[in-house]
Amino acid sequence: MPNFELPPQMTEQVAEKEDKEILPSPERVETAQYALTNFVKLRPEETVVIFQDKGTKPETAKILEEAAKKIGSSVQRIEINRKTKKKEINSALESSVIIDLAPDSENKTGDVYDGIEESDSSRLVALLDLGPDAFDKNGPMSESPEDLQYRLDKMEQTLKDASGFKITSRYGTNLEMPLRLFKERRWHKDTGMIDEPGKWDNLPGGEIFTTPDERGVNGVLVLPVLESSVANEQGVDEYVYVDIQNGKISSIKGGASAEKLRKQLEADALEEIKEGENPLGVYQIAEMAFGANSKARSAVADPEQAYNHPAVSVVEAEKRLGTMHLAFGNAEHGEEGTEGFSQAASHHDFVIPRNGLTVEMFTNEGDFNNKKNGRKIISEGGLNFF
Repeated sequence: MPNFELPPQMTEQVAEKEDKEILPSPERVETAQYALTNFVKLRPEETVVIFQDKGTKPETAKILEEAAKKIGSSVQRIEINRKTKKKEINSALESSVIIDLAPDSENKTGDVYDGIEESDSSRLVALLDLGPDAFDKNGPMSESPEDLQYRLDKMEQTLKDASGFKITSRYGTNLEMPLRLFKERRWHKDTGMIDEPGKWDNLPGGEIFTTPDERGVNGVLVLPVLESSVANEQGVDEYVYVDIQNGKISSIKGGASAEKLRKQLEADALEEIKEGENPLGVYQIAEMAFGANSKARSAVADPEQAYNHPAVSVVEAEKRLGTMHLAFGNAEHGEEGTEGFSQAASHHDFVIPRNGLTVEMFTNEGDFNNKKNGRKIISEGGLNFF
């Protein structure tokens, strides 16, 4: 049978041609330019490197490349695959700004994240599986930094007095979530500002988070959608019931979507065993957070489509104002005072939608234990932080 595969040099030419045919809308480029200017503080004299792999959405890469060029920066793209040398990846640390659009290559780019924290010249923007529609005119990247800072400051003023929370939703979530005693951990405001060397963060910004008391979280978390990296679907075939006992996932119930989550966590645990690490870390509660970005969308990309229609990235959905999310796995958040005890290679965020969400906050241990004198900072989806 004849071989119809193109020779390597022809493959590169085809890829170049396909890339040139991607013409992002001027509005999306303008929004990306706004985000790079206002949140990353990208300057014309600075250099940009974009990491991409087979999971990268080509239009997203093109939007950011065009936006950086409009600012006046020079741009280089690095394709992350099995042939990419570690030296080539780490050379990106010589650039001013690294934009990570390589969701399938975290194990290959991990050293760069560590290097950023020690860098006196580079910073990193993690966008991973973010889609091009995140750069729509009124999308999450168009949020005002000043408005975001205002909301997060108000949230911090409220949350700093918290000792624990009772979380319920119309989907069936019913959780008790204490914090560590004596204000052992603090809340961190993620403003999305990546404006200094040695910093890295996700965009869009807009959340305030901490690690709860790992051993004290109990109840059931009911998910109407999974994390986009577990299943890039805007919903589930059946609600996924995640039972939590003493801070760890004890069971996962539901249909096909629940099975996807079970298999993902089992695969994560197996990787931990291969590395000689504790496999139970992937099942450990590692974060609780509240969204603050008024332009971010929920996970539902198109309510007229089936549940398995592609979803909005969790990087965006978790920032939506009025939602909250919980994460399991690694609790090394990189922010002093927020980190928990759990160490794992994986970290999965699950958004609890604003619709029907109630969060009751207690300001001392006795009231939390007795569920008295609570303040509903979110009541049936209504936001009462302010």
